[in-house]
Amino acid sequence: MRKRRKERTEQDTTDQPPQEGEPEVQQDPEAEAEEVVEATPEERIAELEGLLARAQADYANLRRRNLADQDAAVGRAEAALLGELLTFADWLDMALVTEVQSPDAITIKEGVRLTRDQLGGLLSARGVSAISTEGAFDPELHQAVATVEDADAEPGAIAAVVRKGWKRGEAVLRHAQVKVVAAPEAPSEE
Repeated sequence: MRKRRKERTEQDTTDQPPQEGEPEVQQDPEAEAEEVVEATPEERIAELEGLLARAQADYANLRRRNLADQDAAVGRAEAALLGELLTFADWLDMALVTEVQSPDAITIKEGVRLTRDQLGGLLSARGVSAISTEGAFDPELHQAVATVEDADAEPGAIAAVVRKGWKRGEAVLRHAQVKVVAAPEAPSEE
């Protein structure tokens, strides 16, 4: 049942005695009693159905929010781990560019190449790809570590790669560190 209280007026709520010369107002004890209004069964059912629908919507929103938070946390943890694996990929790449001549060193280098290929496959399976360093410098993908002068290249073009960059989907895991062609200095008028 729904209960409604009868609103009391400002005069009813004051507990001050009447002023001299004013007649004393008698308060009706029945007027202060709660007025009970019984809802019909249909109204009560409609009210409960509304409460149920709101509770179900709140639960669905909470569940969706929790799943999104969990996915985001897993994504951040994976990104951190993949970032650390990229350092190992760099070390393996450095080992592969080293010139070797002895048969034992050639065998070891072949093992390093196989290991690097497996790591590359693991990174690819996780959606990690190298950032392109062709063309113009893009501050969203590249980090300029030096500028070089090159009369044959367009200013702002990437001249050399210092450290390879990586991204996962559209998110950058590590910016590519590059040397950028600087605009030629204008000759001074002296």
